Amino acid sequence: MSIEKKLTRHLQQGVVGFPVALASSVGVVMASPVILTVTSGFGMAGSTFALAMLIAFIMMQAQATTFAEAASMMPTSGAVYDYISCGLGRFWAITGTISAYLLVHVFAGTAETILSGIMALVNFEHLNTMLEHSGTSWMVGVGLVVLFGILNAMGVTIFGKAEIVLTFVMWATLTVFGIIGLIKAPAVSLQGWFGSPLDLSDASGVLSLIGMAMFMFVGFELVTPLAPELKDAGRNIPRAAKLGLTGVAVTMAIYGAAMVHQVANVAMDPKNPAGPHLLDTPMAIPAFADQVMGPFGKIWLGIGLLFAGAATINTLIAALPRILYGMAVDGALPKAFTYLHPRFKTPLVGILVAVVIPCVHAWFIQGDLDRIMPLVLAAVCAWGVAYLLVNLAIVRLRFTRPDFPRAYRSPWFPLPQIISSVGILIAIWYITPPGMHPRDIYLPFGVMLGLTALYALVWTVLVQKVNPFRAVAIEDILAEEFGKVGGHASLIDEELKRVASGA
Repeated sequence: MSIEKKLTRHLQQGVVGFPVALASSVGVVMASPVILTVTSGFGMAGSTFALAMLIAFIMMQAQATTFAEAASMMPTSGAVYDYISCGLGRFWAITGTISAYLLVHVFAGTAETILSGIMALVNFEHLNTMLEHSGTSWMVGVGLVVLFGILNAMGVTIFGKAEIVLTFVMWATLTVFGIIGLIKAPAVSLQGWFGSPLDLSDASGVLSLIGMAMFMFVGFELVTPLAPELKDAGRNIPRAAKLGLTGVAVTMAIYGAAMVHQVANVAMDPKNPAGPHLLDTPMAIPAFADQVMGPFGKIWLGIGLLFAGAATINTLIAALPRILYGMAVDGALPKAFTYLHPRFKTPLVGILVAVVIPCVHAWFIQGDLDRIMPLVLAAVCAWGVAYLLVNLAIVRLRFTRPDFPRAYRSPWFPLPQIISSVGILIAIWYITPPGMHPRDIYLPFGVMLGLTALYALVWTVLVQKVNPFRAVAIEDILAEEFGKVGGHASLIDEELKRVASGA
């Protein structure tokens, strides 16, 4: 059978459908740190933040077309690693993939682990007070990470069922609270629909908000590692990415507007008006819930936010190990990452790494909320680097492999790639919002990226003994995915066999 026919079959088969694709695209996006970022952004800049959010949404819709084309060419568990390998070579592939997912997991995964418990528990006053006294509120998120690590070790079909439920509850909760918050009479005197009016007098201030707004959408591409396990992936991945981004934008705009309508952004310490304000903290959540629905609202929103954290953690722990597995299959990581569970055929070593990283980091900083926003913005930088490399790779493949079949082609090429790349570069350059020092973001990001690049160079030259900058043939990547490598079949083949046998 030719590569083209195998590719067509591979894109059509699978064990999970469009609902799982949509849930995976949205699950990691609508995370606890994102909800806090939206609350803080609208509280700080109102309509100006709404403009930054619109710009970020356009950028990410353009970026989605690039990922969709890449996934239609290479529906592999390695995803980003394979896309960049075939376009730019293994050095950039290792650097970009570790930056996009392992470093992001260190930054944003830790932020989610800390916030998922804290933002839910602030709605349950007695329980929150008890855990605050002991300083262990963040341990709830650690428990979720461990729980979903075990769940994902039991197979992708279980992951899919859980992800649909978690994402739907989270999405519906935020939408309902947002709509009711807008229908009710405002409890705050407003100067504009989103709070403070649009202010374009300081161009750098507006640009600095784009990085914050961009965090609301990054991570949608985590649907791509599921391509080998997704039915009709060539059609469902672009649909899931575009619809997911639109749903997130609409929900977050409604929620943000409702928040500033119902909760006054007062200083947490009246004696220090320049210090943190209410909308900069998780305490804005119970205030909003109580204003919208009273005590019952606090319970409902608390459960919804717990589901938001669970959905994000579930997606991260499902996608990251499969990416690490794909890299290890190609020899870019130690062979231990290719080990699959004898029965469930899940990448156990990768799952273990995905669980340990945020748990250890959260413990190391002891759930310090003041460290959250720098971690979030460092994660945006890491994601941005990977997105830029994917754009470059797919643009190069358009010129070097115009003959290769693509079930989906990015429209108006190369306009989407230019829009998203320019926007990402601007966001990274102006990533530091007012009141934050640039070194708090750039230093951890720069150190981690430098170590990643050093590893990539040493590994490709001394271990793999390949030209680190030579592009890999797409046919070679697909042959590895379709065939048996290192004693294991591809994840999709193993999963299909298990489902067919009723195991």
